[in-house]
Amino acid sequence: MNSIPLSIGEEMLLLAQQLQQHFSSTQLEELARKAGFVQRKSKYTGQDLVSLCVFLNDHVSMTPLVRLCSQLDASNHLSMSAEGLNQRFNPSAVAFLQSLFSMLLQEKISTSFSLPCECNSYFHRIRILDSTVFQLPDPYVDRYQGSGGSSHTAGMKIQLEYELKTGEFLQVDVGPGKNSDGLYGSKRAKTVEMNDLCIRDLGYFCLEDFEEMEQRGAFYVSRLKLNVRVYEQNKGVEQFKDGKVKKQSLYKEIDLEAIMNRLQSGEMVELPEVYLGLYKKFRTRLLICKLTEEQTQKRLLIRAKQEKKKNMTYKERTKRLSAINIYMTNAPDIYLKKEHVHDLYSLRWQIEILFKTWKSIFHIDRCKPIKTERFECHVYGQLIAILLSSSLMFQMRRLLLMKKKQEASEFKIICILKEYFLSLHDAMKKQADDVQRVLLQFFRMIEKSGRKSHRYEKKTVFDILGVVYECRQKDRSAA
Repeated sequence: MNSIPLSIGEEMLLLAQQLQQHFSSTQLEELARKAGFVQRKSKYTGQDLVSLCVFLNDHVSMTPLVRLCSQLDASNHLSMSAEGLNQRFNPSAVAFLQSLFSMLLQEKISTSFSLPCECNSYFHRIRILDSTVFQLPDPYVDRYQGSGGSSHTAGMKIQLEYELKTGEFLQVDVGPGKNSDGLYGSKRAKTVEMNDLCIRDLGYFCLEDFEEMEQRGAFYVSRLKLNVRVYEQNKGVEQFKDGKVKKQSLYKEIDLEAIMNRLQSGEMVELPEVYLGLYKKFRTRLLICKLTEEQTQKRLLIRAKQEKKKNMTYKERTKRLSAINIYMTNAPDIYLKKEHVHDLYSLRWQIEILFKTWKSIFHIDRCKPIKTERFECHVYGQLIAILLSSSLMFQMRRLLLMKKKQEASEFKIICILKEYFLSLHDAMKKQADDVQRVLLQFFRMIEKSGRKSHRYEKKTVFDILGVVYECRQKDRSAA
């Protein structure tokens, strides 16, 4: 028997109850005691630290201590001196916020529902992995050494893997900027499950990882690194005089430049079975797409800038092959047509939209030379705010689709939600009904102002995934 769909008000009430449960004073104080942040009865509680670092201020690492004290007093009626607050930014405070973030990441702020899209029958999850890096003041270099090999540059890297259809954060890890994307990608490859689809950036390119995914019954889509040689089985195998096959003649290299030169702009060719790697051959499906002259020149310009910035030189072969995109996948044609590979890979840019909100809206990367613990409280406080916002954003997007048949903009929703943070914080001190009212007000605003803008001949996430929704003609604007 099918259950009766909940109304928007009922959905919001359930969401409000979950928020109150996760951010209740009892829950927060228990975590604070386990982390050693609260050891005896104190006027400065774990709930106060969460209020300050998550809801009241997104510039804890930049705002003067006196102003932070004023915000606590105005919101939570807690009077503290600047030095008293400074002392409370300590390792146990960091451990408490870390434990709260890990708990929310594991238990989920809200129940995830997958978008009703065409690929659900063969791709269980669409997993996207990427990282964002930002520089820090030099005093942080001992704990957060930056990338580029310099021991005098400080930087932080945050790795994120999230599931596109539900918006669920699968894993978030904070570390020094020098940490390797490739090693982290190998670690995450061991967590894939049957029928997962992993979309990977070139920074995570590793043939062993793709092999691991395939062995686990999962699928991948990635661009091919141009320094990887591509082979096909050789029909004219050579033999020694004693009849034994010459191993080096089993495969012959494919001339990618020759294929590139035969293609017209926008044309795509598929090589359904090729082998990668000089020694251990890895079988995959390859798709080669010829760029337009404008796209090629733009890519060459970017590479020239990278050469100058990073003091490096691309190989001439790499520069010549800049005129093509080469994708590799083990998804069969019945699941993924060659015409759809580029669009599907482009979904990877959704994680860049999330990172954009991290920096432009939550200011996670802003810092001045202060004590490390205060900066780390800022980072984990904003990660909690980001996780809360992203969870609410995907819930609102789902409801707008299910109830109104509309596609919402992730970036617009988070921009709007940020304006409701203080109202949400105040409501969570009261009853679930108060939180529900704020959420309903928020939903009405995104219904009015949060719809996705449709650019001419540019596909949205819903278009690529095959989600059915209503798109009014007046929503479409020129690019």
